[in-house]
Amino acid sequence: MPLPGRSSMHVDIPPFRSRLPFVMPSRMLDPKILPAVSAVHTAAERLRSVLAPSRTLRADALSAMLGVEVFYKCELENPTGSFKIRGAYNVLAGMTPEEHAKGVVASSAGNHGLGVAHAARAFGAPAFLYVPRTAPQVKKDGIRALGATVNDDAPDYDEAMVRAKAHAERDGVRFINPCLGLELLAGQGTVALEVLAQHPDARTVVICTGGGGLLGGMGAVLRHEAPQMRVVGAQSVETAAMTHSVRAGHVVHTAVTPTLADGLAGQIDDDALHIGQQCADDLVLVSEEELGETIAWLSRTDGLTVEGAGAVTVAALRHRKITALEGPVVAIVSGRNIDQAKHAALLQRYR
Repeated sequence: MPLPGRSSMHVDIPPFRSRLPFVMPSRMLDPKILPAVSAVHTAAERLRSVLAPSRTLRADALSAMLGVEVFYKCELENPTGSFKIRGAYNVLAGMTPEEHAKGVVASSAGNHGLGVAHAARAFGAPAFLYVPRTAPQVKKDGIRALGATVNDDAPDYDEAMVRAKAHAERDGVRFINPCLGLELLAGQGTVALEVLAQHPDARTVVICTGGGGLLGGMGAVLRHEAPQMRVVGAQSVETAAMTHSVRAGHVVHTAVTPTLADGLAGQIDDDALHIGQQCADDLVLVSEEELGETIAWLSRTDGLTVEGAGAVTVAALRHRKITALEGPVVAIVSGRNIDQAKHAALLQRYR
C-alpha cells in the first residue's frame, strides 16, 4: 500500500558483503532484542514500493572543517520528516487485516507518532497516539492531520508511554513501541542497508540516539555486515539516559528537563541498554548551546531545516566530540519537525 508523500522509486539495495569475513567476537547480539539481517532485508522489500531510499548529501563545509569526507543521510526528507516511518510501516505490514481493523496505539515524542499515523492510514487502521503536552505543536498537528487521535495530557514522554500501554492492554489492541520490537527495529535497520549501498567505503556512521531504535536497527546490520565500521551514537546532555546507562553498566534514571532534542527524550530499559552496549562503539554528548548553534548553522550553510533530534549528529561532528575520526563519515540527519517560531528564534540568536 503506497504511502503518500515522497514519490516512490525502485532502487535495488544488494546485500552488502563486508571485507572482513567475521563478526566482532566481543559482540553478543540478543536475537530476542535485535533483528536478524534477513528480517531487515524483508523490511526493505516491504518498503521498496512505498519509500525511496533517502539521499545522501555531501557536507562540503563540514568536510573542509574536519579534514575528512562527510555525508548527511537525509532521513528528514522522508514523508513524515524522520526515519520513524520505516519501522512503523514494517510493523503495520506484518499485521493481519483483523488487527488492522482493531487499530493501533503508540506513545511518542512526536516523530514516531507521525510515522505510526502515516502507516496506519495506508493500511486503513485507526491509530491512537499518546504524546507529552510539551511535544512540538507541529508534530501534534501533523499526527491529527493524518487522521489519528492524539492525547497530549501526559506531562512527559515516559508517562505518555505508561498511558499508551494501559490503553493497549485495556482495549486489546497492538501497542507499537517507539524504540523496541523486532519488526520495528528491522524497519529502522533499512537505513543501514542504504548506507552500505550508497557508501560502502564509509568508516564511521554517526546515529541520532534516544531510546535506541535506530541504533539497534542499524547496529544489527552493521555488526554483521560491516564490523569494520565505527558506530557512534549522539545524544544531547539533556537526553543522555543511554549514555549514562552504558557508562554505568546498568540502567540509570535521568531527570526530565527541557531540550531542543525532544525526539530523543525519555528513559531506557534493560533491552535498550543491551542495544547501547552491543551496537555502539562510542556514545557522545552535545550541549544545548552546541545543538542550537548547529540547527542555525545547518540552515545557513546547507539550507536544511532540522530539529534538535536530527541535528545532534552534526553537532557532535561540528563541535569535535568524536575523537580519532576516520572518514568517509555518514551522519544520519533525521527530523525536520521543529516549530517555526523556535527555529526562527535560533536563527536570530546564532547569527
